[in-house]
Amino acid sequence: MTENRKDLPNSERFIQRGAPTYGVDVGIMLLDADFPRPVGDIANGRTFDFPVHYEVTRGAVVPHVVERSAAGLLPDFLASARALLSRGVRALATSCGFLSIFQRELAEELQVPILTSSLLQIPIALRVIPPSTSLCVLTVNAAGLTDAHFEGAGVTPEMRERLVIVGLEAGEHFFPVVVGDEGPLDPQRAEEEILRACLQAVSGEPRIGGFVFECTNLPPYSERVRRETRLPVWDAITAVNWLQGAMSHPFTKWV
Repeated sequence: MTENRKDLPNSERFIQRGAPTYGVDVGIMLLDADFPRPVGDIANGRTFDFPVHYEVTRGAVVPHVVERSAAGLLPDFLASARALLSRGVRALATSCGFLSIFQRELAEELQVPILTSSLLQIPIALRVIPPSTSLCVLTVNAAGLTDAHFEGAGVTPEMRERLVIVGLEAGEHFFPVVVGDEGPLDPQRAEEEILRACLQAVSGEPRIGGFVFECTNLPPYSERVRRETRLPVWDAITAVNWLQGAMSHPFTKWV
């Protein structure tokens, strides 16, 4: 039965002014990068079943964020966040797992839900998998992942004891393309490289009961890892989908 709009309270009968666009709940702050983004990557709009807004954070190049803990870039990410909020989004995410280092500052300054990193899924993933198992964190650069990044994600020292950290910085293809700004991406080659790293991790530590992929460029390969290892994989896309699910009911009926 169709509702009679005249019977609705004023808050639902009228769409309020104040934003240039409507119907987009999540905005994503991107790094200043131009490497290829296959479907599944956080910066490919076809990855999601819902619309998102993007904003490039100029000057936030990958090596600076990954290898130098994004030093000095907090004002730039705040500017990107505010640009997205001005376009009507109600929640924010970023395109690099290393930005967990700014989780507390961004959340406090912006006063909106913000998910800076897929690493924020670690505490709940550790609760989900059996307590006798470990969680493998696959990262683009293990050397750059510091205590501050884990603290920003809410990962305690006790939780760290159950983590197996695997880095991709020695890889011959994925790392040079994403971090080293080298040639085109071969998704099939990248997938084999990622799968090999995961299989080696499980072989070396049979107690691994799941994966969290730090890098937002890894989700295109998550399904293959799930299929081959028969283990759960949490990544940037599972994180953004979770965030969207929490925000998807609009404040007014017609937005």
